[in-house]
Amino acid sequence: MAFLLHLLVCVFGMGSWVAINGLWVELPLLVAELPEGWYLPSYLTVVIQLANIGPLLVTLLHRFRPGCLSEVPVIFFILAVGTIACVLFAFLWNVTSWVMGSQHSIAFIILTFFLALVDCTSSVTFLPFMSRLPTYYLTTFFVGEGFSGLLPALVALIQGSGITTCVNVTDIPDITSSPATTRETLSTQVAATPGGPHIARHQLWGLQYGNGCHEPLSPPAGTLGWRSPHCDLLVAFHCMPQLHQGDAGRDLAR
Repeated sequence: MAFLLHLLVCVFGMGSWVAINGLWVELPLLVAELPEGWYLPSYLTVVIQLANIGPLLVTLLHRFRPGCLSEVPVIFFILAVGTIACVLFAFLWNVTSWVMGSQHSIAFIILTFFLALVDCTSSVTFLPFMSRLPTYYLTTFFVGEGFSGLLPALVALIQGSGITTCVNVTDIPDITSSPATTRETLSTQVAATPGGPHIARHQLWGLQYGNGCHEPLSPPAGTLGWRSPHCDLLVAFHCMPQLHQGDAGRDLAR
């Protein structure tokens, strides 16, 4: 008989915060389904704090009307409200409504308020009721309160709440060369051309005016019959942008 009474007291203490704790451990699943997304934890925090109006009313009644409020009917009432709210949660948790131009989980928030009202009010009604029992049952009551957080966490772990799967996807890089890369490659080739800048100048001239032929062509006659190697190097680098434009025009002609 004593063991059964300890078990009932433990279950009684476990009913204090088991509903809200069970709601928190399911948040990884809820944020993916409800329109509030990751704003949902903030909404729940505000709703739970508003539910502290229950303990406030009980405290005010004990202060200004002592003896008019019995814990037994209050406990039965809040347990009935919590049971009804849990049953409705099973059917209405994902029902949304349009409010101010967007969808919101109104039913979910309202039911959360009633669950929080039950759990918050239990803090000021369960302990006064436990004063009617021998003091050694108080330890069992607090053990039950500890299980109110442990049991939902174990159930969530068994369900696999919040488990995500990572998929390894191979990203194929784009090998399309850009104009800047082409110009840089040509600059490197010019610098490494055997024979110095003078031969490189003739090769670039042939690429530009020889329709893609790599054979060097004779440069047009100029006012000066001789140029220094430094001048040839400047001409070679000056012709590189024109070379790139000539290649682009040849590709369009093809």
